[in-house]
Amino acid sequence: MKKISKWKSMFTCFLLLLCAVAVTACGKDSSEQKKEGKETPGSQKLITVGYAQSGTGASWSLANVESIQENCTEENGIKLLYENAEDDFENQIKIVRSFIEKKVDLISFTPIVSEGWDEVLQEAKAAGIPVIVMDRMVDVKDDTLYHCWIGSNFLLEGYKAADWLIDYMDSLKTKKNTYKVALFQGALGASAETGRTQGIEEMLGAEGNYKIIYKETGNFSYDGGVENMEKVLRQKLDIDILICENDDMALGAIEVLEKNGIKPGKDIVIVSFDGIHAAFEAMTEGKINCDMECNPLTGKLLASAVKKVINGDPISKKNYIQEELFPADTAKDYIDNRKY
Repeated sequence: MKKISKWKSMFTCFLLLLCAVAVTACGKDSSEQKKEGKETPGSQKLITVGYAQSGTGASWSLANVESIQENCTEENGIKLLYENAEDDFENQIKIVRSFIEKKVDLISFTPIVSEGWDEVLQEAKAAGIPVIVMDRMVDVKDDTLYHCWIGSNFLLEGYKAADWLIDYMDSLKTKKNTYKVALFQGALGASAETGRTQGIEEMLGAEGNYKIIYKETGNFSYDGGVENMEKVLRQKLDIDILICENDDMALGAIEVLEKNGIKPGKDIVIVSFDGIHAAFEAMTEGKINCDMECNPLTGKLLASAVKKVINGDPISKKNYIQEELFPADTAKDYIDNRKY
């Protein structure tokens, strides 16, 4: 294993140790939060949760919303007020403010971008409404503005995907002195994009023989994958590797490659993120070489966290969901059990 891989292993161990000890209680004292209408189950009133989704243009987001709606139910003691911001940051801010005006018991949201949340979260705090952030991180000056966060370790995802890629390229018989890479980023400023980009660039940069010759956002969309791959071919960049920061972009890029007589997964090595069912199908067909899972099934974690916060029970500040990396040769063993 390479020196950088050893470094990454040390980083991973450190991260796991940090997560194990950093059990920060996000809820207030139970005597403060067990107000009328906030206790469950049975005869108690439902916990009203306002949830502002970033958008549902990507398959991952659809699966995420379904998981939340399936778990945050009245049968489970929660009344869910769901709103879709349609990938419009200003609209998402308005939705959160509308939840404050409705005096919901708790607010949760998947931020479209990481910055710009201080003011509205101050308003929620002033109103005594706790906040749970989902999936992407928020970059705020005061982290007491939100009680806790649930989601993925995007930086570690980037490290793991790039580490697999380095080992895979080393295993090929046709080694090159320099590998030319195209990187299709997600929505710029989203923590999923910043974390994955940082991890990929650090790992590949440390190797010295990988050169990212094309780097543009595809906004986590199928159309973004199509448009970027068309630009790559139009500019005749002759890439060896394509890294897409989500599967929708990878699938869009594959469509363009095949239309131009280029074999995805063979003529160009493709690494993707999310692990949706369609990507597993592409892996079984040899069109994607590896997929780093980003698990969207966080609904159960959210429902549990809502009750802990409202009841004043201890909960970690950061709550990571379990995720795996899937090389193409393992896809057929898992595809039938994929729920998204």
